[in-house]
Amino acid sequence: MRISNPIRAGAATAALLALLGAPGSVLADDKPAGETWQQTMSMEMTGMNMPPRTLQVCVPPGKAQETFSKPQGPGMGENCTVQDAKHAGNRFTAKFICTGEQPSQGTIETIVEGDHVKGTITVAVSGQQMTLKTDSHKLGTPCTPRAVPGPK
Repeated sequence: MRISNPIRAGAATAALLALLGAPGSVLADDKPAGETWQQTMSMEMTGMNMPPRTLQVCVPPGKAQETFSKPQGPGMGENCTVQDAKHAGNRFTAKFICTGEQPSQGTIETIVEGDHVKGTITVAVSGQQMTLKTDSHKLGTPCTPRAVPGPK
């Protein structure tokens, strides 16, 4: 199965963070209220580990698996495709390939267990291997998704 999903290629770190960095923030303001989730992200690469970063994201009610299982965020564009996307129970896996100034490729895996989502993204870009890990849990407080400019 092949699913194409555009993502704009950018700087290596920005590309990683864009994949899961702000999954709920790309929704339009006219959508119904969402649920607040807290997401902690960490990144590792050869010779460097970024300390974990925690942020809150607004997710449409009942859409955590869908939201956290897709590459989304401000880095979306036309230079990447998602391939071999598979849902098996609470687990989602896919591969992605990006072309352009900084070609990259990698894998995505998310596991949803109730109000908890764990994710791992590995990416190879410019000869560097990076791993982004996310750990998200539902806070449950209502929120309003904010619009973030995306591709046209």
